[in-house]
Parts: sequence; C-alpha cells; structure tokens
Amino acid sequence: SSKSSPASLSLVRKLEMLRLGLLFLLAALPINCAKCNMKKEYPPTEKVIPEGENKTVEWAVLNLDLPAADRWDGIVAPRAEGIQTLIDVVMNAIRKILGDDKTKSLLSLLDFLVGGQIDAFPSDYGDEVRGISKSTGIGLTELFILQMAYEVWGLCTSMVIQDSDGEIWHGRNLDFGLFPSFDFKNMTWTLTEALRPLVLNLDVQKGGKTLYYSTTYAGFAGVITGLRKGVFSVSVDTRFDNKLDSGLISWLLGNKKNHELTFTIRQALEDDSKITTYQDAFNFFNSTVLIGPSYIIVGGMNKGEGAVISKDSETINVIDLPGAAKNGSFFVLETNYDNWQPAPFFDDRRNPAKECLKELGPGGLNGFEGMYNVLSAKPNLNKLTTYTTLMSVKSGAYESYRQYCEGWDCSYW
Repeated sequence: SSKSSPASLSLVRKLEMLRLGLLFLLAALPINCAKCNMKKEYPPTEKVIPEGENKTVEWAVLNLDLPAADRWDGIVAPRAEGIQTLIDVVMNAIRKILGDDKTKSLLSLLDFLVGGQIDAFPSDYGDEVRGISKSTGIGLTELFILQMAYEVWGLCTSMVIQDSDGEIWHGRNLDFGLFPSFDFKNMTWTLTEALRPLVLNLDVQKGGKTLYYSTTYAGFAGVITGLRKGVFSVSVDTRFDNKLDSGLISWLLGNKKNHELTFTIRQALEDDSKITTYQDAFNFFNSTVLIGPSYIIVGGMNKGEGAVISKDSETINVIDLPGAAKNGSFFVLETNYDNWQPAPFFDDRRNPAKECLKELGPGGLNGFEGMYNVLSAKPNLNKLTTYTTLMSVKSGAYESYRQYCEGWDCSYW
C-alpha cells in the first residue's frame, strides 16, 4: 500500500480542524439558553442506554489488602479490549494533532521516561499501574497517558446541596472526551463513546470492610468521584487557565514537588487515620499544592458542610454552604469556569442548573431524585456526559448511572 504524502496528511488535518471549527460554532448557539429544562427522570426506568450498556453502573471490589500489582487483575482483565479501544482513540487523536512523526518522537521519549514518571506516583499506585499493564497487555506508556488525562481536559458539573432538613447531598456529571476526534457520521465524540462502557463503581475495601466508594473508568487508578461514609464526598472538575499546562510540563520534566490531582483525591479517601472528618478533608484539599488548576468539590454529613475549592496550583478561592446561605442560596455549584465570574456564552451549564435548583427549592429536592433530575436536564446532560453519580455522606448511599444524550437540542458540550 502506498504512503500518504506529508502534504496530503497536512491537508487532511486542516480539513478535520475546519470541520471541528464548524462544529464549535454550531455548539456555541444558545439552544438551551439559561433556562431550566428539567423533567422527571428519577429513578431511571430504562435498563440499557442506546449504545447497549447497562444504565446502572456495575460494581467491583478493589481490595487494598492485595499486593498492588494484583489488585486490579479481576477488574481490568475482562475489560482489556475496551481499555485498548480507549487507548487507540486517544493515540489516534494525538496523531491528528501532532502528525505521525512528532507522535513517534513523543512516544519514544515517554518510553524512555515512563518508568521514572510512574515511580513518582504516590503510595503504591505506580505498582498498580504496572499491574494493570501486566493484566491487560497494554504498554506502560499508553497507561501513563491515560492516568494523566484528567490533568489536561475534562468537563463536568458538580453540586453540593443542603435541603430544608439540613441534610447534605452531593451530585456530579462527568463529561469527558472533548478532543479532536469527532464522529461526524453519528455526531458523537469518539473518546466519550469509548469511555462510557468502561464506567465502573468501586467498593474499595481494607481489612475486609468498605473504606470508600468511587466511580471511575476501568484502567484508571486515580479518583475523580468518591465517598467515605460518615466523613466526606468529593468530585473534581477541570479548571482552565492561560498557562497551557505549564505545571504538568514542569512535573513531567522532573519537578515533582507538586501533587497530581486524582491521586491526591484517592490519598485523602484512603487516609482514614489523619482524615476523619469533613473539615480534615477540606483542610487537606485546601492546603495541597497541585500540578495544575482544578476545582475540588467537597461535601460532608452535617449542616453547612459543602464547598467548592478553586485552585491554580494553590487555592485561589473558596465558596461554601454557609457563605452561599448568606447570599440566599442553599447550594454550591461548579461547572468548569470560575464561579465568581459570568459563565461563558459558549458553554453556560451553570445558569440552567441554578434555575433548576431554584425551581426545586430546598424543600423540593427529595434527595437523589431532585439532583438526578437537574443533572439529567440539558445542557448539563450533553454529548460529552458519561455518567451521573449521587452521594449522601450521612447514609453512605451511592448511585451511579451511565448517561447518553439524544435529540436535536442536545449540546455538544
């Protein structure tokens, strides 16, 4: 077979970027505006989503008493094909951006450096990633790229709500896959479609007992959504800045003094000796210096325990439930933009969610029902949404559902 010339490959990439540019213009149209589009969706009645996966996310046990290299065997081995599909999507997208030659050079460099990078993961998480590689047959370099993906890009909605009885509820949508890899035939994000089958709830156990719950993607060892009963709940949302991932680049080049986000979240959930209260968790997240920007959303079990911590590398702003109450609100809410600034016109998921919560009011939340209905309303439900998780620290209740957005009015993000 003949090879494509560099000129033709360049033209293909330019055409792809042009198509994506047109998609971005289409997606920026204010279809849903800043209004609430909420319907009664809870509890979900469908058993499967249109793609064929179960609506209710499956559970697996991650046993921390096992050797790190063996912990994920029974979880990832049956899902190895799906994880490889995900890796292939990511690598193809990188090739579209960089071209074949630069991608090969990047991978060769990472192959040389990956051992040291994985050794820099905290606790014994590096050994876990090596075990995942052994169980799936997927290379360490590819798995390392997967572990670091949330440092680069993700879109989400998180909320902590205090109802009229003073009960605290935490909900989140995980939107992921906004990347130069779009399926124009089906009008879906290729990465999102590869991620959705891999969504998994983990019952993380130590000493034969549940330590915490989390929702993750098979093959990913960090935590982006989790709950330790009676202590705290947590979700993380991507925050964008103008530094072009300089913190991540510095970390990759050897400056390991700052902490990777998703492993920091996991450490907090697993440290049951030092972090025993919501305030302990809040203080830990508030003081930890991270690789790059993020929003950390924390919930507790007592009245007033809920906050959004906005971070550059260090904390730059906090809004919490007591502060929100002074302004007449019963919730804190975060998407992917600084909550003290107006939401951007091209991606306003914040104001529709606020309108839905106001419509419910603190007396109409009805626990998981109200949260799920808000998070299932467009545009908070969109083409990038992979799952919704609902959490109660007090009761330990934890539910996750795969999400799939259909219809002409479904936003692309």
